[in-house]
Amino acid sequence: MQFNPGTMKDRFTTIFIVSNDNRDTDFYTVHTKHVERFRKYITAAAASLTAILLTCLILFILIATARNEIGSLNQKIYTLKNDLKLLDSLEIKKKVENIENNINDINKYLYERGVFKYENAGGPADQSANTDANIYGFYQDKTDLILKSIKNVPIGFPHTGEFKSYFGYRANPFSGRGSEFHKGLDIKGNVGDPVKCTASGIVEKAEYDGGYGKCIVINHGNGLKSVFGHLSEFKVNQGDKVNAGDLIGLVGSTGRSTGPHLHYEIRYREESIDPQYFLNLKN
Repeated sequence: MQFNPGTMKDRFTTIFIVSNDNRDTDFYTVHTKHVERFRKYITAAAASLTAILLTCLILFILIATARNEIGSLNQKIYTLKNDLKLLDSLEIKKKVENIENNINDINKYLYERGVFKYENAGGPADQSANTDANIYGFYQDKTDLILKSIKNVPIGFPHTGEFKSYFGYRANPFSGRGSEFHKGLDIKGNVGDPVKCTASGIVEKAEYDGGYGKCIVINHGNGLKSVFGHLSEFKVNQGDKVNAGDLIGLVGSTGRSTGPHLHYEIRYREESIDPQYFLNLKN
């Protein structure tokens, strides 16, 4: 390429094109201003290309860094998930142990009342058993059995009121002289106050019965019965099926009574036992 002297308008540039073997040589003469313009274009294009390449390089570095960060975060998330699974496992184990303790306490309560028997109380543990697969079924069966049994155990208060006389020996309430054995719990009330059933069962008796006055006897099965005496009115009849909380009669003062109250008994195999043990599970 050769520049000719002169002003920019008058100047020309001769461009020689030489082959590799130097046999053929071509040349072109063009205005120098076109060459300068082309040079500017090339310079601008080179600068743009450099900027693009630099930008791509920066993006590549950022993407690679982001990938590394994402990989690190994924690893942390995986670790956290495993930690959560471990915590969940420990929490579940704790809850299962609490359930087992509650079941044992209920079993003990019912066993002491003579209405529930321990099953499979001895023998070595089967370490090969699949605990995860079988434990929930075991506790489901156990709690179903306890629920079925406890529904027929008279627990709770048949009437809300002040305790007037307790289970056991007491002074004669009429003469004040001598003593007598009181087979139940007297709960003070007003004539017409509601009396409710304390467990599921069948009404065995709903009639006047000597010193008990108007009396209801409910058979709960397993040798358990509940007795409600001195009633003023019956709300059930013999043979009726009742559930805990059902209204069965009204407080009165019939029979051998010194005033309005409910006489409440619990019998196991026809032997009277202290009803206070059955008022709640904390006794």
